[in-house]
Amino acid sequence: MDPYVYPQTNILINKLGIQNEQELITIEAQFLIAGIIDIHSIADQIDFCDFTSIQKIHRYLFQSLYVWSGEFRTINIFKSERILGGLSIIYSNKDQIQHDLTHVFKWANKIDWTSSNTQLASNFVKFMTDLWRIHPFREGNTRTVSIFIKLFADYNSIEFNEQLLSQNAAYLRNALVLAAVEEAPEIEHLDKIITDALGFTRSHSSILDNSTSEKYQSIRDYDVSTYEEKPFTMDSDIDKTDK
Repeated sequence: MDPYVYPQTNILINKLGIQNEQELITIEAQFLIAGIIDIHSIADQIDFCDFTSIQKIHRYLFQSLYVWSGEFRTINIFKSERILGGLSIIYSNKDQIQHDLTHVFKWANKIDWTSSNTQLASNFVKFMTDLWRIHPFREGNTRTVSIFIKLFADYNSIEFNEQLLSQNAAYLRNALVLAAVEEAPEIEHLDKIITDALGFTRSHSSILDNSTSEKYQSIRDYDVSTYEEKPFTMDSDIDKTDK
C-alpha cells in the first residue's frame, strides 16, 4: 500500500484534504507558480555544491501542500512510459537516494562550470539526467530538478533560458526519460533543448517564436504534444526483494 496516497486512489495525501485529482492538479500548479516566482528569495540559503540544495528547493515549492516536501521518498516507484513501450526508468532504490545524490554532486564539484568550458552543454545534460534518474521525491522531481538547474546556472553566472524548458515541459520530460535509460541512453533530445537554453540570452528569452515551439513538438515519431502525465505507483516487486 502506497502511504503517500488516499486509500483506493492515486491522489496524493495533501494538507488541504483535496481528494479530487483535477482540483489537486490545479491547486498544485497555482502554488508552484507562486513558488517559482519567488524562488530566488532563498537562493542565498542554498549550497549548490551539496545534495541538500535539491531538498531545499523541493521543500520551498511543495511545503504548502505536502508534509513530506523536501524529504526523500520511502518507497520504490514505477511509472509506465509510453515512449519506452510501457516500461519504466529504473529509479534509485529508496535506500540509495542519499548515496546516489552524493556521488552525483561529487562529480559535479569537479567540473569547470564556466562559459569557457567547451563541454558545458554536455556537462549540464549529464548533471540534469543523473539527478533526475535518482528521483529522490515521491512527486515533483522534474520541476525541482529543472529549477535547480536554472538556479545552479545563475550561481555560476551562466545564461540559461529556463522558459524554454517550462514552455516545452512535455518534450523535456520525455527527453529526460530517454536520456535516463542506462542500457542505451538517447541524450541527443535533451542535448538539443539544453544547448538551446544555454545559447539564449536574457534579452530575448521571454519570447519563443513558432519555429522554436515546433522544434519541440516531437521525439522520434512520438508527438509529445499529446503526452499525458501518469501517476507513479509503488514498485511492489522491488519492495518485496528489499524485505
